[in-house]
Amino acid sequence: METLFSKTVKAGTLTYFLDVKEAKNNKKYVTVTASQRSKDDEKKFTKRSVTVFSDVASQLVSVLKEAQEKLNSESEFSKKVKIGKISYFIDVKSAKNNTRYLSLTTSQPSKEDPTKYTKRSIPIFNNTASDFIAALSEASEHLK
Repeated sequence: METLFSKTVKAGTLTYFLDVKEAKNNKKYVTVTASQRSKDDEKKFTKRSVTVFSDVASQLVSVLKEAQEKLNSESEFSKKVKIGKISYFIDVKSAKNNTRYLSLTTSQPSKEDPTKYTKRSIPIFNNTASDFIAALSEASEHLK
């Protein structure tokens, strides 16, 4: 599959890759990948990916902006965006060192066993949330 648009956002040791691609059915989607060096081996990377489909991308950007406003407050935030069988969860969480971050999680039925769900999650840290949201917003414009 050909990449139609690509954007990279650096966040310390974490790098986000946002790639717009087109599926065989001609529908466009964004693959968001969070990548960082493995703690065990300097030559390897740990990657986590979330796929954002065109019919939910702009709504997801809006919810992420709403969640970003809660990062610097003590307020809790958790919102679900559902499209078909896929649910997206946007949460404000606290790390072990008490810094707050956004979590973007997808949940969908497993291909092997439809009674079980597959979850994928990526963290979006406070210092890069606005850059990440801007990049996702830009990528979602390429889905139209």
